[in-house]
Amino acid sequence: MGELASMELLVRGVAVGALLGLALCFGRADAARLRLSGILFCLSAAGHVLTQSPTVRLASGAAFPVFWVLSITCAGFLWAFATDLFSDEARTWRRFAPAAATLLLAFAGLMARPPLAQGLWVIYSIVACALIGHALYVVARSWRDDLVESRRRVRGPVLVGAAAYGLVVVVFEATQMLWRPLPELAPVGAAALLMLSLSGMAVFLNADSNLLQSAPRPSPTRRSAGDRALLARLTQAMDEENVWRTEGLTMFDLAKQVGAPEHRLRRLINTELGYRNFSAYLNERRINAAKAALADPDRAFSPVSGVAYEVGFASLGPFNRAFKAATGLTPSDWRAQALV
Repeated sequence: MGELASMELLVRGVAVGALLGLALCFGRADAARLRLSGILFCLSAAGHVLTQSPTVRLASGAAFPVFWVLSITCAGFLWAFATDLFSDEARTWRRFAPAAATLLLAFAGLMARPPLAQGLWVIYSIVACALIGHALYVVARSWRDDLVESRRRVRGPVLVGAAAYGLVVVVFEATQMLWRPLPELAPVGAAALLMLSLSGMAVFLNADSNLLQSAPRPSPTRRSAGDRALLARLTQAMDEENVWRTEGLTMFDLAKQVGAPEHRLRRLINTELGYRNFSAYLNERRINAAKAALADPDRAFSPVSGVAYEVGFASLGPFNRAFKAATGLTPSDWRAQALV
């Protein structure tokens, strides 16, 4: 084994060690769903680091198929992990369906003959890219509503790291396919993966425990005088002035309404009231008000859309989704049962 190959193997080994350390970090997550998806993502990323090296392929022997399976499912497990960490919606085992789909596509590509095999691998690449793109969309989309400060802080590094990783992979693989394999590039790609792995480990190890728990536990006895005063102003705005009915209400608007810095109000709602998402905080009141309106016999023939606008939703679609997520029923079905 040459000096260049030895260096590459060492770098990839350290990168895998960093990813395994990150897996241990996710193993302490309070939320079981995040523990599982975080560990699976780290293992699949480690498999990807190993399978990108011809040196590792030769050295791994009978273990290589295991590394390959992990690598092939990396995009699917990244999607599951991103949605578990950055979205507070209830999730089931179906979140691992994309990982299973990519694995089936890859196996089909291995078993098929040309030109079907090439077509299946193209489909696999499109699906993997779509999963990564949607994962990044989830990270960016819910940034504004996120009440967990530690989670807000890691969104930027996750977006930058994922983009950098994608760039490294695209450049490396394009060079391999369009020109000719260059062994000199393997250590460069390995070094980039190592830096990303270590950066990810540093980011998550330095985050506070609130990042990895399902919900904070409110501690009323620990509230300072300033927090109690702010909570009183917030309660007045929400319970007496009903500002939650305002269409398009943002955290900035609410902070201005109660006369407090946005970051301080965000921390109060998160750590003292137990909410991780601003929309969930608003929607709890909105859905309760909607249920009362839909169960009112005097309003039996009022359109559902009118109820949605009345409680603060800008359109019927988001209202229907939020209502079903909270009750398990559509607004129309809820009304039909309530008015029996």
